[in-house]
Amino acid sequence: MTQRARLAVFDKMIIAVLLVLMAMLFLPGFVRAESVAPTISSYGTATISVQPDYAVIVAGYSADNADVLVAQQENAEKMTAIIEAVKALGVDEKDIATSNFSVESIYDYRESVPKLVGYRVNNNITIYVRDILNVPTVLNACFAAGANQSYGLTFKSTKEGEAYQQALSEAVKIAMLKADVMAKASGSALGKVSSIKEIQSGYVTYASYANTRGVMEDAKAMGIGDTIMSGTLDIQAQVEMVFEIAE
Repeated sequence: MTQRARLAVFDKMIIAVLLVLMAMLFLPGFVRAESVAPTISSYGTATISVQPDYAVIVAGYSADNADVLVAQQENAEKMTAIIEAVKALGVDEKDIATSNFSVESIYDYRESVPKLVGYRVNNNITIYVRDILNVPTVLNACFAAGANQSYGLTFKSTKEGEAYQQALSEAVKIAMLKADVMAKASGSALGKVSSIKEIQSGYVTYASYANTRGVMEDAKAMGIGDTIMSGTLDIQAQVEMVFEIAE
């Protein structure tokens, strides 16, 4: 085939493709691209503060001994004393639960080969204090009974769910207000809502107090439970909204 013949065939193929594309424009099922309507996006954040009405305490005891059975026995005796001290203050047994129990080996790493020198038995309980006025008393009772571990005190509220719904509603109002301000400033009008998305789900800033095993003796000596302040809980909600711009 000569060069001229090949070019002629190529031209015919191009023409055929163009004819097919033009025909598709008139087919009933052909979907034409539509222009995207302009939109305005905005975020809304709201925070509701509530008073805590109960507290969660995590406390326990850690025993070290060369004999694991002796460490377990010591731990059991101390934990029994702690639990009985808490129950004696009127804390219901259903509000006391074991949250951690572990046995770990203790090694001496000063030599080239680590040497097993003993065992550590850890036991922690979670205590729900339904009357926050009793929190200092419960803490001091734990210390007095021998607790040498604490992984925190957290104040919470039974109204967190209700407060979050209120915060979410306020966040939507704030997002709508911001979008309306932007629309008017640009000489436009706000149209209907195109989409709305919850960004943050129930973020809560808890009032908390934490101790570690190393400072429990100092806490016991100072009567640290008497210095606890419950504060307030900040419950936050955030939304993202997209609005159409009205013509």
